Amino acid sequence: GVCALLEGRLIGRLRLPCLEAQLPPKAEGGSSGTSTMVGFEISKPEITTVIRWLLRVVLVLFLAWLVRQRPEQEEEEEPEEEEDQADKSRSNGLRPRNASARSVARLQPRRDPYATATRQRRGVSTPVDQADFDSVIDKVSKPKEMWESRKGGEPIQIVKPEKRQEEADPNAGGASPERRPSVKDSRESKGKENALHGHERPVTYITWNRENNLLFTCSKDKIVCVWSFPDGEMLGSYKGHAGAVWACSATWDSRWLVTCGADRLVIVWEARTSRELARVELPGVVRGVEWAGAAPGVTASDVSERFVTCHNRFGAHPPALTVWRFDGKAIEELLVIAKLPSAANMVRWGRGDYFVASAHDNGELIFWRADTGAEVKRLKAHDAGISKFDFGPDRELVATVSHDMSVCVWDIGKGTDWRLLYKVQTDRPLNAVALGNLSRAAAVGAPDQRPSGVMVIVAGGQDARQVTTTSSGTDQFNALLYRLGSEEKLPSELKADGVTKGHFGPVHTLAFSSDGCAMASGAEDGIVRLHLFDKENQEAADSK
Repeated sequence: GVCALLEGRLIGRLRLPCLEAQLPPKAEGGSSGTSTMVGFEISKPEITTVIRWLLRVVLVLFLAWLVRQRPEQEEEEEPEEEEDQADKSRSNGLRPRNASARSVARLQPRRDPYATATRQRRGVSTPVDQADFDSVIDKVSKPKEMWESRKGGEPIQIVKPEKRQEEADPNAGGASPERRPSVKDSRESKGKENALHGHERPVTYITWNRENNLLFTCSKDKIVCVWSFPDGEMLGSYKGHAGAVWACSATWDSRWLVTCGADRLVIVWEARTSRELARVELPGVVRGVEWAGAAPGVTASDVSERFVTCHNRFGAHPPALTVWRFDGKAIEELLVIAKLPSAANMVRWGRGDYFVASAHDNGELIFWRADTGAEVKRLKAHDAGISKFDFGPDRELVATVSHDMSVCVWDIGKGTDWRLLYKVQTDRPLNAVALGNLSRAAAVGAPDQRPSGVMVIVAGGQDARQVTTTSSGTDQFNALLYRLGSEEKLPSELKADGVTKGHFGPVHTLAFSSDGCAMASGAEDGIVRLHLFDKENQEAADSK
């Protein structure tokens, strides 16, 4: 039918330029049934006319071929549909009537490019498929726990990597998961150093949990990582910030983690699952954050806990310290301290969580009441700005460092005149300090009663922008270890007790474990280094 239609249209438009007959006019009075051909002339056809006719013929042949192939394709699709019906019947537990013992290989029909629509077949869902789909949803939606929380003040139990792998893939057939390089427990060996690689940009802050089996690290790569200790296994990460993360802090039971960063956000996480619980945005860049104990009048910290933050100036908003309360669902603002001499470089809770302390660029360490915001006292610790400071376990001692290359240990005990106990001048700008397990009684006691191990660690180095313009080597990036001086009269000078090597950039943060067995450092090179002290140093710290 298509060919006949095309042929009719072509004949209707046909013009024969090659033949042209000219007939003479009829003679008057001649017979009407006869005619005489006077001349016959043949003209040569043009090339374009011949090509046009050839294309028309090819088109007619191609259309005829397509019309003939259509019935053959429909016949080939019929066996495929019958086989699909047989497969559906077998999946439902039924056997088709005409099913043979052997399965017939499925034919791959040729697709018609001119088909108007493609038929799609949807399989029949079975109860087994539905159960598997629900299990997959549960695995994806349920956060993986990195450790198990314990009640009654018991230490947390870290979930082993094999167990986490089994929970994530129960059908793995007992295959051992691929583990990261771990740090061996080398407390018996003296001065063992290990490196943790988990960040791609400079490390900004490091802190331990109360049991010293978890290590939290912050970085400019917008990520917070948590490591097990002493294994050195990376348990997980916290991703939610849009800028550099400047500080973090974990509650005493390692249940909640709070982080702050350059994106002006403060985020509270469920620590063991890295699930975000709440967030709040501050006017400026948040440089410091730390949890306190239970709020006043609350006996259990699992009901409500406080934390303090410090943020920089932004536009018309002045720098300030802010005390917050988190009840497990929302963050509530309790107090704002805005009468600061300058933006605080760091903020920590003071003795008994009744005070908060802030360090400033004018070299002052200022203490404020946490309930009213009133200023308590100012300590002029350095001539230059205070980079970092760290409290002892009883928070009656504080160690400060500055870019003036000095480190100081101060007595801030209750009912005493705040005075300098120990000091030493170094050969480099200092960015970080960590104070060991040192009590005020041992620090101010007789020389023979003072601990003999490493009690103060400082580090820093030349600014990263100036490293390539001077000839200073990597020795500037070593952490300096100090023990207490042996002089009877105070203030005394700290005594050097070695260095820890390994970093290739300025050190930004240090953390001393509360039991005195290890220290951690983070630097511009993005590496976290662990230094495990010898057993004698730990026993000396515990005895004091």
